[in-house]
Order: sequence, then C-alpha cells, then structure tokens
Amino acid sequence: MKPSNSIEWIEKIFSSIGALCQILGASLLVLIVGHYLLGGAATLYNFVSTGEIANVDARYKSPVYDNDPDKIAYWTEFNKAWSDHFEPYIHWRRNEFSGAFINVDNNGVRRTVKESPSKDSRKIFMFGGSTMWGTGSPDDKTIPSLVQAKLGARADVTNYGESAYVSTQELNALLLLLSQGEVPDAVVFYDGVNDGYAGAYSPAIPRDPHNLRLRDNIERPLALEALRRSNYKKLFQFFAGKGKFTAWDEKIAPSISQNSTGVVDMYEAHIKQVKALAKEYGFEAYFFWQPNLYSLTRGPMTEYEKQTIEGESLVMVSSQQAVYQKAKERFSHRENENIFFLGNVFDELDEPIYIDWHHVGPNGNEVIATVMTRAIELGGF
Repeated sequence: MKPSNSIEWIEKIFSSIGALCQILGASLLVLIVGHYLLGGAATLYNFVSTGEIANVDARYKSPVYDNDPDKIAYWTEFNKAWSDHFEPYIHWRRNEFSGAFINVDNNGVRRTVKESPSKDSRKIFMFGGSTMWGTGSPDDKTIPSLVQAKLGARADVTNYGESAYVSTQELNALLLLLSQGEVPDAVVFYDGVNDGYAGAYSPAIPRDPHNLRLRDNIERPLALEALRRSNYKKLFQFFAGKGKFTAWDEKIAPSISQNSTGVVDMYEAHIKQVKALAKEYGFEAYFFWQPNLYSLTRGPMTEYEKQTIEGESLVMVSSQQAVYQKAKERFSHRENENIFFLGNVFDELDEPIYIDWHHVGPNGNEVIATVMTRAIELGGF
C-alpha cells in the first residue's frame, strides 16, 4: 500500500469516528433535553388536570386540610425535609433539619413540643414508622407531642419514630439507646402498616426492612440506573397504566396468606423480646397496632379516601386486608398485656381522617394520642 493511500485511509477512519461522535453527542443532547422537557410537560399536565403544584406533596388536597391556611407551606417544607443517611443496624435516619413546621436534631430525632423536663419527669420513648414520626402534621401535632401535652410535666416524651421503619429497626434503635445508658420509664410501639406492607407485599418477606433491597444500586449498571430515574420511564408507565403492577402482583399473590401470618408471628416475637428487655431494665412496654384504609372497614369514607383505595393495586389491598384480619385475631382483647388493637379506631368517625392509605391528619393523631395516654395512665404512670 502506498503511503499516500495509507494517509487517506487513516483520514477516512478519523473522519468516520468524528462523525459518529457528533451523532452520538447530538443524540445524547436530544435525550437530555427530552428528559427535562418531559418533566416540564408532566408538571404542567399534573397542574392542569389535577391542580397539583410542583414541589408540593399532593396530599395537601386531602379534606383533612380544608381549613388549614398553612397546608401548602407545610407540604412544601415536608419535601425539603426529606433526606436521610446510613446508620448501622437501623439502616437509615433523617438528616438534621430546621423549619417552621418540621424540626429534626443532629441525631435524626424529630422535635417533641414540651416544656423543659423536671427531675421528676418520667421518660417515655415512642417508636414507630412515619405515622409516629408525624408525616402530615407539624411538630406540635405529632402523636408524641400530643401525648406529651396530655401527660404534662409528669412526662418527658421523645419521638424515635422514623419513616418506613419496621418493628425490627425500632427494636434495634431501642437496644442502642439501652446500650448507651438511656433507660426509659416506658416505651411505646405503634406498628402494623410498615410490617404489613414489607412482609406481605413488598418485598413480601416478613421482618424484612422496607425496600432495603432496592436501596443498594451498586450492582446496577450506570445506564440502567439513568433509565430508572429518567422521565422516559415515567412516560412509559403513564401509558402502561396499572399494568406495571401485574408482574409483581402475580408473583406474590399466592403467598399472601402465608406471609400475613408470618408478619403477625414476627410481631408476636417482637413483643416477647421487648418485654424481656422491659423486665431486665425495669420499664413498662406498650404495643399499639395501627389502622389503615385498606382494611376496608371504615364506614363513612370521604370521596378522597374512596379514590385512594380505587387507585391502588387490588393485590396490594388484598395483602393488607389479610394482615389486618390476622392481626385482629391475634391482638384483640389483650389490653391486660398492654397490647392494643386499634385497627378499627377510625371506622365510625364521620369526618376526614386519612391523607393517604395509612397516614392521618392532626385530628387522627389526636384520637390515637388519647387512646395511648389513657393506656399509659391505666398502667400506673
């Protein structure tokens, strides 16, 4: 081959590579621009069709907040406050946050509104998921703050609730506190929804932390992770509709009965383990099984609550109904053991209660806090 021909051949190769890079670069640019355009279009569509406001959690539309002038401000702040970090054994904890409605200290503990405790105040540690943490309510209307207000100076309540926690994580959090010399006079556990969801629906493994298996994306290729987070996937899901539930529902539906029994068995074990600690360390322990819409036992539902149920996977609802039935059979009429089944506590209340399938507004928290306070006082507090 002559040198001149070799040079021409090399130039053609580099020219082709350059053209290919330009095509790939242009395609990548189009994909990136398309991603953001789809995001903008989705925001506009949501606002026009549903009235949803960008960067504001849509739960502000629950009739629970019809007379609340701060609802937009609260739910805007709620989105800003949602970030967490890794913690051994309990897996995650909120980052520190300071706001008008939500305040979290540098230990990831949400503020309980109270006066400065006295030397005679008795310590109460309260554990649970986001319902205990207080999703949907400002600091002074969370369950722990309301219990604190009802007990007054007798108590020094701390809110150790955290979003998506199952009882296993709560027990680990209690063990850590005891190991550090923090021994309460009473502990309160408010559970059921997260254990039921994780154990009977996703990942459908009793006692498994909620979505923990989905949090580790180290093994996922970068391109797949980008696709998972892209607006193109959301567009596909929009047109696919409820079909996105089908594969998972078909997989876990045959195991609902078995898994719901496992959820309740595991919680029974949780109760025994906490009571053993209570005996060793000298504190009282109280256990409350929480209500949710998917039990389908609530009588006077609002239209908002009906729509919440209608928009969900039928298998998801069935799985939580099964957990409710098993829990009702196991935990009802055991108040003498400090075990309280509250699965039906909202059934006959003719007022807006739920802001989604399991979170409630401040009025619902008031009902729960009243029941808890009465139980704690009857226990000799």
